Amino acid sequence: MNKTLLSVAVIQAAVASSAQAMQVLDDSDMASVSGQSGITIEVTTNDANGEMLTTGEIRYTEEDKDGQGADNLTIDGMSLRTITTDADGVMTGVDTIRTTIDVDDQGNVHIRQSDIDTLELEFGEIALSGRSLFGGVRLSVWKFIGDSYLETVLLNDPAGSKIGFVTAMEEGSGLTYQFDEDGLTFSTDIVFLPKIGETTFRSEVFLTGDTDELKLEIGETSGSLEIRNISLLNDKGENIFGANNFGDLGYGDITVNTGYFTIAANQDPDVDGIAGRINSDLTVGNVFYRTGDQRLNLNNVNLNTNGEIDYTLDFIDTGFTTGIDTRISNVSDLDLTIGAITLSSGDGSNESLSMGSYAIENLNLNGDSIDMQMYTLPGVGAQGLQMDLTMAGTTSFDLTIKDDPAENAGDPDPQLTASVVLNNVSVSQTIDQTEKGLHVGVLNQSMDVNINQIRMGDGLIQQGQTGRLVMNNVSLQPGSYFRVEPLQ
Repeated sequence: MNKTLLSVAVIQAAVASSAQAMQVLDDSDMASVSGQSGITIEVTTNDANGEMLTTGEIRYTEEDKDGQGADNLTIDGMSLRTITTDADGVMTGVDTIRTTIDVDDQGNVHIRQSDIDTLELEFGEIALSGRSLFGGVRLSVWKFIGDSYLETVLLNDPAGSKIGFVTAMEEGSGLTYQFDEDGLTFSTDIVFLPKIGETTFRSEVFLTGDTDELKLEIGETSGSLEIRNISLLNDKGENIFGANNFGDLGYGDITVNTGYFTIAANQDPDVDGIAGRINSDLTVGNVFYRTGDQRLNLNNVNLNTNGEIDYTLDFIDTGFTTGIDTRISNVSDLDLTIGAITLSSGDGSNESLSMGSYAIENLNLNGDSIDMQMYTLPGVGAQGLQMDLTMAGTTSFDLTIKDDPAENAGDPDPQLTASVVLNNVSVSQTIDQTEKGLHVGVLNQSMDVNINQIRMGDGLIQQGQTGRLVMNNVSLQPGSYFRVEPLQ
């Protein structure tokens, strides 16, 4: 979800800046505008390919504090196209974007881009300190159906500056998302679906800031976003598995009590990068995985951090490989619950009775942290990324699995509960796109597991026997792997 929302924010900013750059209003122009509730700007490019905005290299560089040189993230150029297309997504002409600027009676400034047929946003090679991460990223053939629009709102907030980014998409709107790696392309179609009884998918993100940090808040999300036709393509754009793909994913109807993360400079004088806080209490009404006309549903998925947790993020460059180093800490009471698991037809109809609810509650790192590094591997070829994850010390949580029959007054649900303790979790693996599918190789994976206070009953009267399960030195043999490919 966050990648999609941030991509939308990038597009909105690019479109807005393009409109301002291509048509400047001076004082005499403004003086001629009278008796109107706002102003309208129509922008058309004279480029035959529809290019409205292009850039050379985009570079973000950190100060050199570790003696390894200035770490950097580079994007080898960006282009934004506005075009018209036919039913097959083939370009038929150059599009015009209408931008309206209006002030409402609350003093909020609304900048809306509408009357858009199709947008295309493309980034060149993305690299960390000179080592390629992706060969390119594209948001292609983003169709805006009917009155769909992107809107930036400058809010008149007494607390300070606040900017809202709104995405409103009528049914039928969607785009294709792709990224390249090692001669292969990961491709998927993204479709926006309104909530039942409504006509428009809508999502909101708010950006606020002060002298110390930026805060990105998740606002209302009404409707569903589906990620369809997850596929791997060869260098000719052909699905390497023929008509088969990895299925579809989707989520929708997000209810937010609290949802934000902040971005600030790392205050540690010996550490580069950024630091911030995450606070979440949000519920996703439905998350699903679909193959053919069958769907597995996770209903009412709630993530609650019960306050703020801390994170840091830094680019790393060892001289042999580059990557990103992330740390999550100050986790003492995180809850993740799934209200119900069901099966249904592909469109969500004919939903089965629940197969139970599941909860991981009171997750506590006990003063330690979760450390994760993602590296680009040295050399050239189909090697992918390496991911290292460490949870040093003790991590504990409570596990609850409930049967979920039809509700009967005064009849508690049968349930299984346990207290789980993980010690010294270490995972190191490679992740790679190959012509045989997604390949995950094991470099190292080990931990100690204690499942304590195993109890079964109805939540009021515990039945069976309380027990304990101990598994020390749980590990996978280095060199092992698993591969994910579409069902043949």
